[in-house]
Amino acid sequence: MPREEIYREWLGITNPAPSYYGLLGVPELETDATAVLHAGRHVKRKLRAYQIGLYRKQALELLAEVGQAVSVLTNPEKKKAYDRELMGRWRGVVDELYRAHFQGDPRDPAVVEAWLSACAVRGVPVTRLIPPLMRMLRSRVRTWPPTGEHRLGLPLNLWLYRDAVALGQCLHIGALETRAEAVKRVQKLLGISEGLARLVAEEIGRGLHLFSKDRIVVQAKEDPDGMLLRLARRIRRHGGEFGKDGKVLPAVADLVGKRKEDLDRLLEHIDAPPVEVSRRAASAVARRARQRAGGLWQRVCRAPGRLVEWIADRPQVLVGLAITAGIMAVVVAILVVAGIMHPGGAEPAPAPPSGPGEVATPLGTKPPLPAEQLLPPLPRIEDAPPEWLKEFRKRYPAGATAVVEPGVPPSTKEPGAGKTTSEVKFFGVDGTTAGKRPPDNGSKAP
Repeated sequence: MPREEIYREWLGITNPAPSYYGLLGVPELETDATAVLHAGRHVKRKLRAYQIGLYRKQALELLAEVGQAVSVLTNPEKKKAYDRELMGRWRGVVDELYRAHFQGDPRDPAVVEAWLSACAVRGVPVTRLIPPLMRMLRSRVRTWPPTGEHRLGLPLNLWLYRDAVALGQCLHIGALETRAEAVKRVQKLLGISEGLARLVAEEIGRGLHLFSKDRIVVQAKEDPDGMLLRLARRIRRHGGEFGKDGKVLPAVADLVGKRKEDLDRLLEHIDAPPVEVSRRAASAVARRARQRAGGLWQRVCRAPGRLVEWIADRPQVLVGLAITAGIMAVVVAILVVAGIMHPGGAEPAPAPPSGPGEVATPLGTKPPLPAEQLLPPLPRIEDAPPEWLKEFRKRYPAGATAVVEPGVPPSTKEPGAGKTTSEVKFFGVDGTTAGKRPPDNGSKAP
């Protein structure tokens, strides 16, 4: 049995070459690893029924393929690489089908419907890729005719309709019947065919949790007024009707729980500069700063591991480092043996004292100076000239008492010469008053 028939008969897959997402039956670009694991178990349970019998070999091959798909889509790094490869494959499919379908008049909406339907059959997530697909289509088809009461080209109408369907299914405002009627009214006003409307609604329904994170849905939850103003500016920029004559904006306002009076009040500020632009710019700057800081931190954390891997891939580096370390060890050993270097950086032992009174000093340091060199010697009386000392002792024999009276000039008269001993002055020599010097006998006073 061919692989295409196995996909169709066993798993209900119409795509002859499904991606890993299509093989497991999850939406393309699914981000929930738990959903991938559950889908993998469900598909394996189906395939095990064919393990025993005529198609055992095909069942085992398909089980291995499912296991590989689960392994890739639950690993973040492998999933990122696979998504990049998948986007390139989708781009090739879109270009191939565009050349096949746009042979005649490219402005016919039926041609666009056939093109997008063929892309969806080949596994391309048309609804998720509608903005880039419509930009490509608008750049190639310059003169697109206005379609529907909104008087906008089909590419922009389809883009707006996708946002309206996502709002109606993800916001859960009001009853389900009311939201379905609002979406149907938007579809008629925009001129979207039944085939395209069914394609968009079915794909959004399959990946509802993915579209709940869409930009317009998040903005409608946080700031519905800002979302409506943004949508009105987009319609006006492309030449559509958004004021009293416009009917699409009131239908979209019903999806976010706004009345016509609220919408009219909001449209009065449509010419004011959008505040969300500055907020988005500030948030983008902060996000880039966080990404740069996080990237720098990740590079710093990964640096040791990368260094180890780099060295492990180059064993010659380790050989060179080992040779260099050996040479340095030999040089250090030679210096230690020669006494030039001491192991461990320890200081040499102090030299032993040469005499009984000396103190051992470390090698390379100066001995401390004696106290006589640190302070000058005090003058002593024995250092005075001997002649003056003899004269002084002769004039002042031992036992005499010298008394100095405060405030009285000193006198140097000899004791017993009509004066009391209290008149004898210590610094007088010849009995004269203070200020006169003793006779010069060839010697000088200290």
